[in-house]
Amino acid sequence: MRHEWYKSTRDRDGCSIGSTAMIYIAIAAAIVAVVVNGDGGPVCHKCSSAASPEACTDEVNCDADEECYMEKKLEDDLSTSYTFGCQKTKVCAALVAGQGPAIGRRRNVRTVPGTRAKRAVTLCSRCCSGNLCATGLCGVPTIPATSPVYVQLLGGPNAYEGTVLLYFNNAWGTICDDNWTGNDAGVICKMLGYSAVGAGGVGNARFGYFSSGRIWLEDVSCVGNETSITQCQKSNWGITDCSHAEDAGVLCTSVSKEDDIIFLADTGRGGKLTRMNLLSGSFVDIPINKQYAVGSFDYDSVDGRIYFVEPRLDQLVSMHFDGTDIRELKQLNANADLEKLEVDPVNRILFYTDTGNDVIGSINLDGSNFKIVINSNLDSPREIAVDPRSKQIFWTDWGKSPKIESSNYDGTNRKALVTTGIMWPNGMAIDYNDDKLYFVDGGTHLLEVMDMDGSNRRTILKDAGAHFFAIDVFKNYLYYTDWNQPTLMRVNKDGSGKTAVGPPGFRELADVRIHEYGSDVQEPTPSSTMNLDPAHVFVRMLGTASAGRVDVYANGEWGTICDDHWDNKDASVVCSMLGYNRENALATSNVQVSSGSGLIYMDEVNCTGTETHIVQCGFTEENWAVHDCSHQEDAGITCELPTIPDNFLIFTDVNSGELLRMDLNTYSFSVIPQQGSPNPVGLAYDEVTKQVFYSEVVPNPGSQIRSVGIDDTGLKVIKQLSNGSIPDGLAVDSTSAKLFYTDAGSDIIAWTALDGTGQTIIAQDQLDQPRAIVVDTQNQVAFWTDWGSTPKIESADYSGANRKTIVSTGIQLPNGLAIDMKAGRLYFCDAGTHQIEVVDLDGGNRKVIYQDNSAHFFALALSDKYIFYSDWNKSGVMKINKDGTGNSMAGPPNFSRINALAVYQA
Repeated sequence: MRHEWYKSTRDRDGCSIGSTAMIYIAIAAAIVAVVVNGDGGPVCHKCSSAASPEACTDEVNCDADEECYMEKKLEDDLSTSYTFGCQKTKVCAALVAGQGPAIGRRRNVRTVPGTRAKRAVTLCSRCCSGNLCATGLCGVPTIPATSPVYVQLLGGPNAYEGTVLLYFNNAWGTICDDNWTGNDAGVICKMLGYSAVGAGGVGNARFGYFSSGRIWLEDVSCVGNETSITQCQKSNWGITDCSHAEDAGVLCTSVSKEDDIIFLADTGRGGKLTRMNLLSGSFVDIPINKQYAVGSFDYDSVDGRIYFVEPRLDQLVSMHFDGTDIRELKQLNANADLEKLEVDPVNRILFYTDTGNDVIGSINLDGSNFKIVINSNLDSPREIAVDPRSKQIFWTDWGKSPKIESSNYDGTNRKALVTTGIMWPNGMAIDYNDDKLYFVDGGTHLLEVMDMDGSNRRTILKDAGAHFFAIDVFKNYLYYTDWNQPTLMRVNKDGSGKTAVGPPGFRELADVRIHEYGSDVQEPTPSSTMNLDPAHVFVRMLGTASAGRVDVYANGEWGTICDDHWDNKDASVVCSMLGYNRENALATSNVQVSSGSGLIYMDEVNCTGTETHIVQCGFTEENWAVHDCSHQEDAGITCELPTIPDNFLIFTDVNSGELLRMDLNTYSFSVIPQQGSPNPVGLAYDEVTKQVFYSEVVPNPGSQIRSVGIDDTGLKVIKQLSNGSIPDGLAVDSTSAKLFYTDAGSDIIAWTALDGTGQTIIAQDQLDQPRAIVVDTQNQVAFWTDWGSTPKIESADYSGANRKTIVSTGIQLPNGLAIDMKAGRLYFCDAGTHQIEVVDLDGGNRKVIYQDNSAHFFALALSDKYIFYSDWNKSGVMKINKDGTGNSMAGPPNFSRINALAVYQA
């Protein structure tokens, strides 16, 4: 048996900790008293090394300054024993003049993610997060409902990959990669709720190593049918000869059934969103763009999207369940203080509460039909629940007159359901099977239930040490969050069986959602997520512009294709997805370009050649990532460009130095390789010569403007600029064969011939940081942005005559510009105002069509249907409809920083 003991110490809250807290042994203190004895102390259970808590029946009278404790010991063979008794009470300096904990209204204020220091919390509540406070300050000690060995993944680019961490004996540690295989990784994947099929084991700390912490295991050897890593052959716990540079990692297939999931939002950890397996308690944080933090959320299983409130940015946001494809649903005003939201997956509506404006609002899941539902007699509305069957909303209000109310979706038939016996009604959830409404109160410390009309109210659980916040219902259980507990909590519907779920480590769980297909709403039941929906699966070709290895993207991960029976029919489908001809497509094998890494997604592909997407060639969740191949058998293709390439987007990824060509039907893409391309910024395409023009912005020996064929042939420097030149924007007039550019270093607007010869300066006075440029080829007028000391948008004839200011007010950093010549409209984006706007070509009829306060807009491009834009805070090409609705990501979140964009449609 291994255990160590803390010596008496003092934490930074001024709380003196008793002398018997175990470092590796899970311990819960304070609190299994059933009565108080005559000396004022509790009556506690007393026994040593009992086989189970139920086996401890002896009792002891503790002194007035003592509390009950329970010690759980874990042997190497994972057998457990329990010791119960008395220990000295922990005394907190946060007690105010003997009047008890300093609790006030602000104690109930949820932390805005990333600003934890602003939360006014009693100091002792921080002590309570370790389950070491005295009776009456924290809750009843709990014992995990499942195995005390848990798994989490860290460091991966998505929720399916990462370094494996094991929670054992109250400490996190890693696994040594000695003899680490796919079978071992598959067991870890199963513990996380993913499919074990096709799982890959990786070593050498591929996702980063952790310089501190234990290394728990080495020489793990799983058959593959185990449900937990504890069932595999392995070394003794903690006995290894490895370093953290040998930490083992896993690659789990992203095409796993999104089922039996607990989603958790932890505002105490900066608004992290966690995906926990319902059955095992193992978990992984869902990687989200660093610009966003989750305050509250809900999950829509129909589209597989998570909707959340971003309280710092005052936004309603949605994203794919893997953390990608982030879309702003609605930007609220600066007074907003967003609390909770809930999705109606049947009627496709989202409802939210706003304590800043004291309103309840709604919006369709596609971003349309925004409205305020309730705007009177509200004071700090918080939780909201919806019943899609009756189209009713229910909400809590924890203001000066706490209450729980309901109304119809349109705000009519408003009723007060609870007005007495509540203080801080924080969380609420509907049990659709039993037609019950459960709610928790952080002030009364009660978990209660009532009928949907407010009748038959009764208490389920009272916990004087709890600060209840959120709750959800799942089958016969109630899952709830308690800010004085470092774990998610669970209790039976009758109030019995209180227990912790998963390992400790959470700080301030602000929301919890349990998901199992079909269990959320009855009549009708939302459908399951289509993991292999062609709209969310993309391909890329890596090599040259016409040949390379094929990779497939699904739900956050890239994988390769095995070349077994890979033929020209299969290649023709992939070539067509990339915007090439189906005809003359050739299948290549045995890694003719380069081998991949990670998972192998497809084997035995069998296309007829007529499919529009490769997933239509016989692939389901059951045979996804099933293969008997190595990466030496990765499949590739050789494709032929159409005579007239059409319907594509070209863009630059500055950090990788790549030019990329994306098909506008499938959003799959190929790379136009460039050597020595450190900083591509400006971009334009000439449909006549089929040349891509791009600028390389470097300080020395001077920036360049280059051209290359769309088939990556004929790369050349067409114009060498002087030191200090900054050619940020490019535009082509194919009819007159002119190449226009802005130079923010020399402060000029100019054009040259397409071969770089000659130069005509359009403007050079009163310019300060000109950036984007577009041309009206019919009227031979150039338009450009200037984001210097006097931001503006201007125009002039090709000769430089008729120079005009189009926009000069309400702009800060006008970066991107796009022209719709047919409609006579000019679109621009501003990284300072965070807006996309549109004006007539003379500056009239100006209108804001889209706003995202988290965005750093850079470039715009127009197709017949969409506005495409680049955002330096996002990892993919973004698009919206021309009216500003339908924000989404075009293709995968695969890139680092996207600069210029150019769309071509014949």
